[in-house]
Amino acid sequence: MYSEENSGKILDILYEYNPWWRGQAFEVSEYRTRWFSELREEMERPEVEIIYGPRQVGKTVLMRQLIKYLLEEKRVAPRSIMYISMDHPSIGLLCTEAVKDLIEVYSRYILPQGYEKVYIFLDEIQAVEQWSNYLKQYYDQHYPAKFFVSGSSSTEIEKGSSESLLGRSRLRFMLQWSFADFVNFALFREGWNLDLYSIQEKVSLNDFLQQGRAKPLFEAFADYRDELRIQDIRLENYILEYLVKGGYPSLAEVDFEHARDILMERFSLTIHKDIIRIFAVRNMKGLENMVTRTAMQSGQLTDYHGFAKAVGLKYDTFKVYLGYLLDVFLLSESHFYSKSDSTFKKGKKLYLRDHATRNVLIGLLNTRLFEFGVETGKTAETAVQDHASRLVHRLEGRLQTNYWKGKKEVDIIIVLSTVPIPIEVKYQAAPDDMGGVREFMEEFGSPFGLVITKDTFRLEGNILFVPLHLFLAAC
Repeated sequence: MYSEENSGKILDILYEYNPWWRGQAFEVSEYRTRWFSELREEMERPEVEIIYGPRQVGKTVLMRQLIKYLLEEKRVAPRSIMYISMDHPSIGLLCTEAVKDLIEVYSRYILPQGYEKVYIFLDEIQAVEQWSNYLKQYYDQHYPAKFFVSGSSSTEIEKGSSESLLGRSRLRFMLQWSFADFVNFALFREGWNLDLYSIQEKVSLNDFLQQGRAKPLFEAFADYRDELRIQDIRLENYILEYLVKGGYPSLAEVDFEHARDILMERFSLTIHKDIIRIFAVRNMKGLENMVTRTAMQSGQLTDYHGFAKAVGLKYDTFKVYLGYLLDVFLLSESHFYSKSDSTFKKGKKLYLRDHATRNVLIGLLNTRLFEFGVETGKTAETAVQDHASRLVHRLEGRLQTNYWKGKKEVDIIIVLSTVPIPIEVKYQAAPDDMGGVREFMEEFGSPFGLVITKDTFRLEGNILFVPLHLFLAAC
């Protein structure tokens, strides 16, 4: 239990984070994502809402938007809302049981008389050991609070939700803005009152993806493209900027030079704050080399033993560090697709999860990227792999893609309703050599294949050629 001497210092921190207790205004972005819309509808449900994902994707902004909504639209009493970032450096010194102690001080000194319900927002919850056990206790004791927590470590968050908070929580996975999110923000900034997701629903694009028929799916893509044109939305006007600087919200209104600085700072914070502090990494240079080398060869088939040697790490250390990098969403891993369980014998493909981080690490976060066909292709494949995994997560609940190699290789395999779909990235004017896609479809009975192109849009048998900007906007 915290000491009485420390309670005043804890209160000072709480007041710092909660200006509305003193009637002070606070600024937050007016642009609201689909996550806001989803969470706004869950305010009266008892479950703990867990928002997790990489650093700087907008988790804190989302929480502050929800607080502003509660204050201004729901007219909740200001002192019935508490927010705190659990990675504040003083919390560990002032509290012996951080979650319990903070709520105890809040309940004792801040809560208004006769309150019925409170809303508690705990940011960066992974900084607290056994956090899920404390929330379980409050939940089971019917403490009159709606909890919103966020974190940037997938292992810690998913472990807590699946053990202590099983049946008591719901996970909300946030990544950096997809291309659709990026375009939606641009439309908001330009004064448009529409978004790409509503247009997707109008043409039933997701339904046709899951139905597994090539011609109806191609027609749905065509309808989607035509609806965008009717609204005078030209995806081509946005795709090049997105390919260069990606979808972190803080980059939306800055030029490439400032975007480079922000991405490098984010990369450094992720390495030093989210990995080294939590996991006590000894070989920082080896860890950084892993990320940089993955950026250079993103999407290539990788022999892990050779990779470890190339970055100066023992194989066992490399495997441990890889787990850390996957945990904080810097890298993603693609396994060989097979209907058997023998895939461990095959090589894997590593990707930077964020294509813009790849660009900055190879020195091409600028329009010069498009002067190097090979590098443009790697960036395009990195973006497609990321969006394909998002699509699978949205439709199937799994953040996963695979690859396949027979006589030829297929870049990306996704599985929808147990049906494997091959995706080949050919970001070029005249895509050719569909041998890998055809070979895979014949062997596994896929109803259609996708070839992601620069601007070619056509149906050839049961293979859809879809421009990159149209495919990304649909994911």
